Amino acid sequence: MVTPEEFPYITSIHVNDCYTYQNFDIPLFDYKSEKPFSHLILTGKNGSGKSTILNSLNDYFIAWRSGSQPMTSERKLSQHVSQLKQNIQHRSITHGEQDEYVLMWGKEVAKYGRLEIITVQEPSSIWEQKKNSLLYSYFPAKRTSGVDKVDAPSKLTEFTDKLNTADSTQFFIRKFKQYLVNQKVEQAFSQIERQTDQIEHVSLFFKNLEDTFRSMFDDGAMEIEFVRSNYEFYLKLSDGRRVTFDTLSEGFSALLSILMDLLTRVDLIRKQVGDFSYNPCGIVLIDEPETHLHLQLQEQVLPLLTTLFPNVQFIAATHSPAVIASIKNATIFDLTTKEVRSDEVVGRSYSELMMRHFGLNNEYSGIADDIFKKVKEILSNYKNDQPKIKAEIQKIVGENEDYLSPSFMVELESLIIENE
Repeated sequence: MVTPEEFPYITSIHVNDCYTYQNFDIPLFDYKSEKPFSHLILTGKNGSGKSTILNSLNDYFIAWRSGSQPMTSERKLSQHVSQLKQNIQHRSITHGEQDEYVLMWGKEVAKYGRLEIITVQEPSSIWEQKKNSLLYSYFPAKRTSGVDKVDAPSKLTEFTDKLNTADSTQFFIRKFKQYLVNQKVEQAFSQIERQTDQIEHVSLFFKNLEDTFRSMFDDGAMEIEFVRSNYEFYLKLSDGRRVTFDTLSEGFSALLSILMDLLTRVDLIRKQVGDFSYNPCGIVLIDEPETHLHLQLQEQVLPLLTTLFPNVQFIAATHSPAVIASIKNATIFDLTTKEVRSDEVVGRSYSELMMRHFGLNNEYSGIADDIFKKVKEILSNYKNDQPKIKAEIQKIVGENEDYLSPSFMVELESLIIENE
């Protein structure tokens, strides 16, 4: 097992090359008074490099978990130049092929050299030696939660063998129902054999799963029902609905896909270390956690994940003010301005965040902006003709009364008074 004090959480990222942006640092806040790490939330306009950074981080962690240590560009370059010279000398490549070889190598340098990552601890001894007790996953923006049909129980090794493979995330999502069926079978045999510890573990697993779903659905009375005849799980909601994993909305499915993977990983890790109370350390990357989510769930996604997995450092990229304002111990970094914006986020209203952080001109819609523009033109064109100004503004208000909120009307009245 690995404690949070031993785990190599990320403390800083230097971006060498992010296509349109190069050579800048992403410093993470120091939260040692609460936790030995800070979460990281990346924001910025489309094309600012959010997904590129997450993909590069994923390459970095895949290299550690696969046993092929990521090396610096300088070290790799030295090795490849040496190999290139040997190949030419032994004529395994010709001088005419040299340019093509170097071009291919240049792409490899770019792939591994985009980021330089600083961690609390040296990562090699942890990722290589104890990777089976660590949690890692990457969720791209385009993710699905399709769950395979279950025909029979399967062996646990089907899952443990996948724990550190590159395709493990999609596998655990597709096989989540299979994992639950296996848990139910294990629970039944444990009861027959009177294995008290195992019975308690599986019971706690399903209790935590049910509590998580209740939080997701905002339904404290929701229950999970298992039908043995067809190996199906139903979510019984208090309003009478009875749904399966395959019939959930896109929003619930998007969030559930993350939970399917992480809950499976945690349970597998606990079984491998032999401690069912163990909260694994690790790092999870999520591109656009708000995908398909209603605003209320956008507020809840990171608080839910950080509560369920307290020793995991989450690194997310988002466009949502509800996401960036949802947790305290997070560094908010704007890739467009290259600034840490954490102090300007937590506790702010969404309208203020949309203006100060996401660059909108004001808190109103484009329709409201157009109305403001027309009113300003009237005030400018008829400065000394108050009856005309009043008539023209009343006309605009009458034409758009269905779109004018009380706060908009207050703003409009203030604008008129300022120009009297």
